[in-house]
Amino acid sequence: MSIAEEIQANLPVKHPSFVKRMLQSHVVRGFWLGLPKDFSEKHLPKREAGIVLEDENGEQHHTTYLEYKQGLSAGWRGFAICHGLKVGDVMVFELVKSTKFKVYIVRANEFATTDVNLNLLKLDARKKGKGESSEGVISDDDAKIATHNREVPASDGSSAYGIGLDSDIDFDDVTSFDNVNVILDSLAADCEFHDHLRWSYYELCLTQRSLLHKNLLKQLHPTLVMGVIMDTVSIAEGIRACKAQSSFHEDFLVWKKTLESFELLGMNVAFLLKRVNALLGLTTRSRESSEWQQKYKELKLERACAGKKMKILELQLSSVKDVLLKVDAEMEELESSLMKSNKALQELASAPW
Repeated sequence: MSIAEEIQANLPVKHPSFVKRMLQSHVVRGFWLGLPKDFSEKHLPKREAGIVLEDENGEQHHTTYLEYKQGLSAGWRGFAICHGLKVGDVMVFELVKSTKFKVYIVRANEFATTDVNLNLLKLDARKKGKGESSEGVISDDDAKIATHNREVPASDGSSAYGIGLDSDIDFDDVTSFDNVNVILDSLAADCEFHDHLRWSYYELCLTQRSLLHKNLLKQLHPTLVMGVIMDTVSIAEGIRACKAQSSFHEDFLVWKKTLESFELLGMNVAFLLKRVNALLGLTTRSRESSEWQQKYKELKLERACAGKKMKILELQLSSVKDVLLKVDAEMEELESSLMKSNKALQELASAPW
């Protein structure tokens, strides 16, 4: 964090920036990345917009900024995978244009290295104001993490890694969103859990009339519990947003495996798993019907050709009809003349002597 803050301090003042530590929900399994609320409201578009992320090497990745979520989606997962982001990595986002971030990555597990070229940024070496070497010094953040991760026996003898919720909690006791919010606050000590995610989780609980995480294994760390909850909400939102596209088939497979693993941990996701399986069945049948689709295209083309031939024949038929009408008119005229001639002949023959 101190390296990231130093990088941020040396960025141009005219470019707004913020620092983001990668949590479990942000990396490979995360479908979107939440941004600071005050930063989003002040500097980013008031609507859905495309956002470009450019790394230190100038490689660009296109994402979508969702204004109602105040986060990046549709491309963030690819960026995270491409750059091998891990939990604990820290990123500095520099807004160089209205819809473009320059991103600097500081690796958590390799303190001596970073994706950022510090010389290019003209950063000075870290100051040792207290006369201490930076090597081996534990920052306040590191101390907090170490304290949080230290397993402390609870008063009832159970591990402090446990969820910390009464297993007998009945959802009938949850009368409002505030009740769920209090429960989530007890778990989200080290997680960024945005309001819209909290509300989405509350709505999911309402549909099932239960706290979805109630039966999770008690040995799970609260941070892991929060990761499961956030991924569950993200998958639910992904299901709602899907369209009839074959590209969603791969997403459905990933969601299915994720939900199956959550179910093994005790998360109540059976209703989501059932929906994903149903969607997978539809996309599978859609893929199997590719031959029908090809046959349909061929028949459509054949019908178009037949239609063209019909138009040609109709033109020819119209021309023949014109000839028939002309011939009929000439025949009628000749018949009339012949009748007049016969009548005159009869009148002359039968005239008085």
